[in-house]
Amino acid sequence: MPWNISARTARRAWLRAAQSQFRLIRKLALATVTGNPAALHDLRVAIRRLRVLLRAMEKPLAHTTALTLSRRWQHLTCNLSPLRDADVWRVLLRTLPHATPVFQRRVLSCLEQERGGLAALLTEGAWSHLQRDTGAFLKTEAPAALTLATQPDRALRKAWKQATTRAATLAQSRQLTQPDKAHTTRIACRRVRYLAEFFAIAAGRSPARRAWLKIAKHYQAAQNALGQTHDADVFLEFLADQHLRPPAQFRAELLERRTQGITRFRQAWQQRNA
Repeated sequence: MPWNISARTARRAWLRAAQSQFRLIRKLALATVTGNPAALHDLRVAIRRLRVLLRAMEKPLAHTTALTLSRRWQHLTCNLSPLRDADVWRVLLRTLPHATPVFQRRVLSCLEQERGGLAALLTEGAWSHLQRDTGAFLKTEAPAALTLATQPDRALRKAWKQATTRAATLAQSRQLTQPDKAHTTRIACRRVRYLAEFFAIAAGRSPARRAWLKIAKHYQAAQNALGQTHDADVFLEFLADQHLRPPAQFRAELLERRTQGITRFRQAWQQRNA
């Protein structure tokens, strides 16, 4: 691990990164309300990055509202997940050859109902309060807590060790064929990737930057592979919940996509130390 982050660098880099992600969240929310699928995807990514940062500084921020804010952001992300899934499924319906026109119309009719609540979700009072509270935390509460913290760099080291250990344990599981295991492993890889990308920024122009970015790239490949598996899993679950019976060949295509995702993940995992 190319570690060369001092306590001072840890404080400054963390605060800049957290504030940057929050500004991005507010910007993307405006585009998301208009129905932009790419903005919705980027919004969820920015929220997850902010939550990873909050979790990484768990101990230095223990006596602040960081944990409460993280949970509130997680709740919002969970509410946004069905909307993002619907956008992915629309793409699958267009790209997989055995989605018949009748089946497409039935699925799209159900998906339109999911999209209806997006504008309300990002314009209601809870969203405004979350923005206000996060802004106040990053402006006053977090800087004060980090100034008093004696070893914020140690907290980041611990977060990195925990994240990589968990990802390695899950990746070696023989149960990736189970949807919940595959999804949990994907989340673990994603956390490692986000931390590595943060450390690359903190490294500035030092040689360590390139090493961190290389690590992030390998975990991103693993994450993306299991993303393909997850998309198929949640789509099949949605079809079952809606009592929508897909054409046999379309179902076979989805199952093949999830299998390919697991295969790609195992290849990416083996290559990460190459």
